[in-house]
Amino acid sequence: MAFPQHMNRTEQRIAGALIRKALALGYLVSVYDGEEWALVKADDYEAITAEVAATDETTLRFRLASGEKIGSVWLVHGNEDDLISDCSDNAATLALVEGVW
Repeated sequence: MAFPQHMNRTEQRIAGALIRKALALGYLVSVYDGEEWALVKADDYEAITAEVAATDETTLRFRLASGEKIGSVWLVHGNEDDLISDCSDNAATLALVEGVW
């Protein structure tokens, strides 16, 4: 995994499961670090995880290859098991986060 060293194992497990699930569904992942979009429409697990936890919060946005937006998940670092703080309220995003924490 390419998560930053300062990110704790619990949060790595949850974020990793979420990202792997999204990629398995064919979603592209964009990473917002609270200041800028550090990565846009990526499908490379290592590149995505390297950008997670650059600041104290991360927003992951998920899209289909066609560009259609699936939704977003807001991660607040330091919350361990409660890493996933909020997400888009739609069926696809709720299914994505279900069971990853």
